[in-house]
Amino acid sequence: MNGRDSGGPERGATSFGGTVALVVTALVGIALGVAEGALWPTLGGLAGAVISALGVRAMQSEANARRAVGSVGVVVGASIFAGVAVVGGEAVALLVGISAAGAGINAIVSFDARVEQPAVEAVWRSATLLTVGAVVAVAVHLGMVGAMGRLAGAGVSGLLSASALALLVVLQVEIFVLAELMRLAVPILDRWLPENRDVRGATLARFDFRFEDAPRAYWAAFAAQVALALSSWGPRWFAVFLDLLSVLGRTVELLLTTGVLHVPLSVGILGLLGVLLARGLQALFVSWAGSDPPRAVALSAGGLVTLGVALVLGVWAGSETVVSSAGSGVANTVGNVGLAGVVAGAVATALFTVAAVRRALATVVAPWVATESATGFAIAGVALFVASLVVAEAGGSALAALAGVAGALVVHDLGTNAVGLGVQIGREAETRTGESAHAVGSLLVGAGGVALAGATAFVMGRVEFSVPAWRARLAVALLLVAVLCFAVLFERDE
Repeated sequence: MNGRDSGGPERGATSFGGTVALVVTALVGIALGVAEGALWPTLGGLAGAVISALGVRAMQSEANARRAVGSVGVVVGASIFAGVAVVGGEAVALLVGISAAGAGINAIVSFDARVEQPAVEAVWRSATLLTVGAVVAVAVHLGMVGAMGRLAGAGVSGLLSASALALLVVLQVEIFVLAELMRLAVPILDRWLPENRDVRGATLARFDFRFEDAPRAYWAAFAAQVALALSSWGPRWFAVFLDLLSVLGRTVELLLTTGVLHVPLSVGILGLLGVLLARGLQALFVSWAGSDPPRAVALSAGGLVTLGVALVLGVWAGSETVVSSAGSGVANTVGNVGLAGVVAGAVATALFTVAAVRRALATVVAPWVATESATGFAIAGVALFVASLVVAEAGGSALAALAGVAGALVVHDLGTNAVGLGVQIGREAETRTGESAHAVGSLLVGAGGVALAGATAFVMGRVEFSVPAWRARLAVALLLVAVLCFAVLFERDE
């Protein structure tokens, strides 16, 4: 929801100024990518930035369908950033993507806490879902579910082969467990079923019995039964005792060994445990969804879609295909935890990283912005500035590095001016003429600075004197920081 929808003042950038700042960001970013030799990763980062910005814009809608589309866009954009960082391995491409995302979001929506809240919530909700999905997928891939099933089957087969005395002890334990679970699960069923269904009165009134209600003499007899069942001679003694009872003894043995008594009690216990599990899942969902479940689900759509894609890839493509076509590191990981777990875990990690980077960047650029509504353009300027330093450090074109620094200042200046006009006269006001003059002036100043710096570097390159490399880099870095600080202070003094 933007400022206009909420009845507050318009706090976003003007359409023309924001667009010009975004175009300058993209052009400077592409130039830095070319200078670094990473054009395609840089274009990938720009694509991720565009998708993320459109996703953030869609999440400002009141319609849950558009919020869901926006959530998917944010997750896809974050996934592209992760792919650029992992596959491309180019810091410049990632920094250019971050700068374009900041400028793009600031250009198309009112960049403030009301814009950030749904986007940040979508990131956290999707990351949480993907983390849970990754854990489940890894558990399934490692065979934990099958192992639990085999363990349960071994327990059933062991129970069927147990002695009549052991089955008698198990029968008593099942009765007490069933009674305790009923006291926990029946009130839950009362809340779930229609009001005219009094499950509590119909069950607990008839089976209101707990293990502490049993007399001490019974517990003494029960302890004796357990001791006899664990001994080597107790089961044989109990079998002889049943033989002495003739028909009654054979009937009791038949009831104990055929499961006629144990199966209904086991089914009842499993059903009550299912009720308690469902109640726990319901409580988790309510705490996760909050007071507006449709909105929560819409903001989590990115995680849900990604989790579905990961499961489809895991079933359809199969881990063997990835293992045979990927590198050794990826192949080993996929082979160990499964393709679905790798995809879900990787995207979840990317989303958590995006959330952490957003917080770090907001803290870094806070001293450089006069209003939080221009934070996106400040992030764009800082990212371009750092990308320029990376290009210079890697031995790229000095002219491209200088152009990157000048572009960072121009983006910050144009974006801040666009936000200022948007706050004063509205985002949709006709400001093309004035902003065009301001943009041309800023671009000419930036181009003149680059030309002067290039000429100075050419002249200094013809002078023969030696300066240690670390001193030269430190001097250039301090000079660039000084220029940036001067530009910010000059703008605030105005």
